[in-house]
Amino acid sequence: MNDYAGKTVWIIGASSGIGHALAHTLHARGATLVLSARNESTLHSLNTDLGGRHKVMAFDVGDHAAFAQAFAQLGKIDSTLYLAAAYTPGKIADITQEDCTHALSINLEGAFTLLRHLLPHYKTQGYGQIALCGSVAGYKGLPKGQPYSATKGAIINLAESLRAEVADDNIDVKLISPGFVKTPLTDKNDFVMPMMIEPEDAARAIADGLLGKVFEIHFPKKFTILMKIIGLLPYALYFPLAGKINR
Repeated sequence: MNDYAGKTVWIIGASSGIGHALAHTLHARGATLVLSARNESTLHSLNTDLGGRHKVMAFDVGDHAAFAQAFAQLGKIDSTLYLAAAYTPGKIADITQEDCTHALSINLEGAFTLLRHLLPHYKTQGYGQIALCGSVAGYKGLPKGQPYSATKGAIINLAESLRAEVADDNIDVKLISPGFVKTPLTDKNDFVMPMMIEPEDAARAIADGLLGKVFEIHFPKKFTILMKIIGLLPYALYFPLAGKINR
């Protein structure tokens, strides 16, 4: 895509946080939106704020049947953004089965379910873009972030694999890797989050990045590059550094 005029963008996870801010940003840049999340009333309120010209399609990404029904309502889609996420901070010993099952269902299984439907849709259409939302938390194993960090690491791997697999199918794959963004998810944290940015800043970075040629859209750059460097450290140096987070 060169711009958003005349383009249809499907935002899965549009009811709050980055997805909500991104809806405002892409609307302002001329995109037609399909707004999805579980909370239908919030989506309708968002659509009203945007002039009511977009499509609301509420469903739970953990419900496979609902996903199939959503695709039955779709027409042409130029870009699809999977931003749905579940996060419960805590140490591994404190994670409940419900926390784990929920995170796996929303963060990872939902992405696979999307791709099972979306790839045939794009191949029939002849083109398309898919952006999966990872996190700098997926760059390296960090204390107090499971199972969120594990699922985001898996999303990074999935996006890399997908990019290689569909390279010849005119399907553009993007990986979104946010640092700390002020959202209801990060509001759950009880530790200092360096270089935190507002959702509107994240939305601008994503909107710009989707139009570019790079695979990974990561921000804020000072923080994400630092985390990439830390991720390159040998384990002998990395584990003492990571251990400080556990105190």
